[in-house]
Amino acid sequence: VNNHKAGTPRSMLNIIKNKPVFLYLLPFFFVLHGFTENFDFVPVKDALLLTATYTGAAVLLSFTAWLLYKNFTKANLLAMGIMALHFFFGSMHDFLRNIFPGSLISRHIFVIPFFFLLLIVLAVSLKKIKKKPVKVTRFLNTFLLLLLLIDSGILISKSLTKRNSHSSLPAIFKSCDSCSKPDIYFILLDEYAGNTALTDLFGFDNNNFTTELGKRSFHSIPKSFSNYNYTPFSVASILNMNYLDLQGRERGKKDLTYCYEIIRDNQLLQFLKHHKYTFYNYSVFDFEGQPARTRETFLPAKTRLITSQTLLSRFDKEIRFNLITRWKSKSNLKTLTYYNKVNNENIYNLTRKLAEKKSVQPKFVYTHLMMPHYPYYFDKNGNERPFEELTEGNQTNKTAYVEYLQHTNKQIMSLVDHILKSSEKPPIIVLMGDHGFRHFIQPVDTKYHFLNMAAVHLPSSNYTGLHDSLSSVNIFRTILNTEFRQQLPYLKDSSSYLID
Repeated sequence: VNNHKAGTPRSMLNIIKNKPVFLYLLPFFFVLHGFTENFDFVPVKDALLLTATYTGAAVLLSFTAWLLYKNFTKANLLAMGIMALHFFFGSMHDFLRNIFPGSLISRHIFVIPFFFLLLIVLAVSLKKIKKKPVKVTRFLNTFLLLLLLIDSGILISKSLTKRNSHSSLPAIFKSCDSCSKPDIYFILLDEYAGNTALTDLFGFDNNNFTTELGKRSFHSIPKSFSNYNYTPFSVASILNMNYLDLQGRERGKKDLTYCYEIIRDNQLLQFLKHHKYTFYNYSVFDFEGQPARTRETFLPAKTRLITSQTLLSRFDKEIRFNLITRWKSKSNLKTLTYYNKVNNENIYNLTRKLAEKKSVQPKFVYTHLMMPHYPYYFDKNGNERPFEELTEGNQTNKTAYVEYLQHTNKQIMSLVDHILKSSEKPPIIVLMGDHGFRHFIQPVDTKYHFLNMAAVHLPSSNYTGLHDSLSSVNIFRTILNTEFRQQLPYLKDSSSYLID
């Protein structure tokens, strides 16, 4: 027994020195590192599935390379080079973009052939090597094990911090355990312009819609406006019920990342979770444990937080789009063009089904529909527009926008009626545009970029706090004050015009 125990460390040391296990340590490290960076946002089972998928790919690559070398160490080195290129392509490309901004070296047309040339050089060099690469094997095994230990320590630290943290309310709130806690439906309609903008710039009066909402005890805010003219910024301020601490007026990467972080961990959700609300994310944004609702591959959507920088993800986001638009691939262009339509239908149906679901805990549902946002898929009678009218360049078609808005009205009215009918007690429903219409051919007053539609249904029917020109940042402050007996001060209503 003693010999066996003594032999175990020696066996492990022998594996580290001589066995090419680095290939199988790499996917484990890649997923663990991403899981740790996005702690509490990716379920363990999804991370394990991703690890298994990458490990299977590594085994397949190793076997294929063995047919070339008849040596597993060399085969695993080549397979590791391919896996590393896939895993870290986005990070390496971003590094080149930062060092050589705008130059040929940072463009896909140079970067991809260059990286693949390096793989060919690696493959040829391994073929020529006669000696077994023991030192390389030992180094890679040791290095990856060290990285795994570091990430494991960070993960344990984060787990302990979470376990020891208290679920106390942020200081601006007070608990309201005796409140009735109705279900809350936050339905964000992307780029839904306010009636003032529709009247002034489109010659269209949307009062029929607001009148129908009024019959269902909604209160419309006639001069509502958003605080920012881009969706992530607007949503971050709405959910956090506060203005954003931005570095400037440009829609830069750091400020965008900051907005995504605010959205993931916003004050409204903190308040509602404290009051035992169950959150349902039917939106285009990632939240803790609940990623954006988009069409999924065989891998769970939650793993996108880990895989977003991989070669395949970058190809899908950047290269495929350029190929589709440049080569006019109609089948791929159609898939891209109808992307929002598919997601809208999915999110809409999920919201309808959830409204029918009876639950002990109150619900907070965030439904984000890319309606009447471009492409304008339907006319006012619900007829689909031809594909040629949906492609890039038709955003400025005001007639198509107004007709799609009228179609949106019908869809939303049907959804509202379904929610009201299915709810056991009167719910809170917030209908809101994240900003106004922005695709103008001729320059217009920037105020029109912010004028949005906003209407609220409150169980108490107490709408005294919703004044006629309330901005988006104060909507949920008003709702919490009215329905949850909070005493949140109103912020000064203002807008920040951001530029690309």
